[in-house]
Amino acid sequence: MSWLDRTLYAVLDRIFRGFGRLSWKKLDIISGTLYRLLYSTWRYRRDLVRAHLRQAFPDKPESHLSQIEKDFYQLFADWMMEVCFMYARDWESVRECFEIKHLHLFHEAHARGQSVIVAMGHQFNWEWGGWIVRKDTYFPILCVYLPLNQAGVDRLFLEMRGRYGSEMLPLGRMGARLVRMRSTVHTLILMADQSPSDLGRAYWTPFLNRLTAWHGGLERSARLLGARVLFVEIVPVARHQYEAYPSVLTDEPRSLPEGRLTQLYAQALEESIRRFPANWLWTHNRWKHSPPKSIDLPE
Repeated sequence: MSWLDRTLYAVLDRIFRGFGRLSWKKLDIISGTLYRLLYSTWRYRRDLVRAHLRQAFPDKPESHLSQIEKDFYQLFADWMMEVCFMYARDWESVRECFEIKHLHLFHEAHARGQSVIVAMGHQFNWEWGGWIVRKDTYFPILCVYLPLNQAGVDRLFLEMRGRYGSEMLPLGRMGARLVRMRSTVHTLILMADQSPSDLGRAYWTPFLNRLTAWHGGLERSARLLGARVLFVEIVPVARHQYEAYPSVLTDEPRSLPEGRLTQLYAQALEESIRRFPANWLWTHNRWKHSPPKSIDLPE
């Protein structure tokens, strides 16, 4: 890393640790201030968020969309404080705030020698979910991630995410690593709603009222491993309290027509977003790609 990246890492490390040691009462005060800055003062990506909400919920009145928007920005501000809390605390502290239901869906697959793929979306708080999966299951964890542009920030998040032994796998090295792991039972965690960079290998399927491109990693890794694929819905049940609900998308990915698994995942994520519309990362520019003129969609 350059001296600038090392300096940024050191500054962020001090800030995260300092904030993370505060009580929830104090963190909520900071979060409230941050919410007002993001929403009212800086208006951080508000035009993009409102455009996404209008596309997803065309029948909702503007007043309803405004409330979803405000609720999202508050969750977003809370997420930042929750990341600081996670950075400064241990697993047990986070475990009190996040519970994964139906853990038997992991255990029964592992018991029969089948790896598990967790297909998540950017639902709050996905960072906590990666830790809890690592502690509540007994086989190796691989977490695929998209490296951040700032090396100092990237190092900070990698150290936090991998603190309890999860192997952090850059997206570009995913295929080669999984080939070596084919015969080893493990859990692979994918943030499967990332926008793809390689449109030539992307899958297209309707999502929130627009034809949307999806990264092909979920399809390819599921077929390679013959894995059980779980969609994990994260639900906020109170402030800084979450529950995760895994459900089986398929136990036999190789039997599905190409593109069908992506379609199942997109449908499950959309249903979850419609149930909890503020609980998704609306600031992400998910629809920056236009579909080609001719597309064969899975049946």
